[in-house]
Amino acid sequence: MPLVNVKVFEDRLDDDKFAAALATALTDAVVRICGEDSRANTWVVIEGVSRKQWSFGGIFKPLKKPE
Repeated sequence: MPLVNVKVFEDRLDDDKFAAALATALTDAVVRICGEDSRANTWVVIEGVSRKQWSFGGIFKPLKKPE
């Protein structure tokens, strides 16, 4: 059973369409590699993380939500 765990900015999950599209795209990517039989057994977990908790390039730099 493939398990895909993705972390995104938590405010991105305010939009249900975003989460659904991401889950579909990730499942489709797994199916392209593992074959159609894997579709029914592919799990996608999308976790929201506060923008204040991200680090880029080894530098902790909280980000603000774009306006």
